[in-house]
Amino acid sequence: MSLVSLGVGYLAVGAALALAIAVGRRRLSPADAVLVVGLWPMYAPLALARATEPRREAELLTALARAKASPLAGVLPDAESARLLGARLREADARLVDLDEVLARPDFDPTTVERRAAELRARGAAAAAATAELRVRTLAQLRALRERYRSELDEVGELIAQLVTQAELVRLQPAIAHSSGELVRELVARVEGLGDLFAYQAAIEDGGEYAGPPERSH
Repeated sequence: MSLVSLGVGYLAVGAALALAIAVGRRRLSPADAVLVVGLWPMYAPLALARATEPRREAELLTALARAKASPLAGVLPDAESARLLGARLREADARLVDLDEVLARPDFDPTTVERRAAELRARGAAAAAATAELRVRTLAQLRALRERYRSELDEVGELIAQLVTQAELVRLQPAIAHSSGELVRELVARVEGLGDLFAYQAAIEDGGEYAGPPERSH
């Protein structure tokens, strides 16, 4: 079989997969379709998974797949590292959703808990008041943690968007690929740094008291 026949067959498989994904998932942009056709062994599974993956994880994996087809490929994390980064991002998204749900509960309203602590203190129930005051501090820590998750995830989202933009720029100017490594390192560091927030959250839930979330990674 000639190389031309192999090439035609490869593209035919990619085109068939792109059509199947577009029909079955009802969501495939023209850019995604081109990537599925040209890079279907790597990109088709990602496109299939995007309908069920959390948004930021899907964006990360899509951005890495796009960049993989550019001169940036040499500075990107390998497939296993990318999978682990995606999993960490998915967990952070899930934790933020959980915090939003928990902190929306009436019994987690800090004003209500503060009022309860004051009432107990006024009645002379010192031990109960101290426990209520501890709960007030814990709620403040959880709220600060929620804002930190939001901030970090917003930053990761912007870095992902910049990676997609940078990959397109490098296609036009391959010579600048080496200078894009810092962007990739920053993105990886941000996602890996979410582990510090996971540990901080676990400490709060175990009853620890801390001044605030860990410092942002640099």
